[in-house]
Amino acid sequence: MALDKTEMKILDDAIKDLEDNEDVKLENYKHKESEGLGDSLEKVFNKFGINEEFIGKAMGIGGCGCQKRKKFLNQIFPYRKKKEQ
Repeated sequence: MALDKTEMKILDDAIKDLEDNEDVKLENYKHKESEGLGDSLEKVFNKFGINEEFIGKAMGIGGCGCQKRKKFLNQIFPYRKKKEQ
């Protein structure tokens, strides 16, 4: 499903508005390599809108301990780093 010229212009204008007025720029969102399973799970859950804030509201608690679990999973299931040659 390709966008026509009018739709592309609308998207381009929206992106420009975000960059100019809201300080939303691609360089603000540097890609961080996943260190382990915890980072990958966090990325997947965030894509579905499941984050610490969502869990806190849904469960009626202050925090869910997500960061602690993420670090734990990263430690026991780390990804191997590519060796520089």
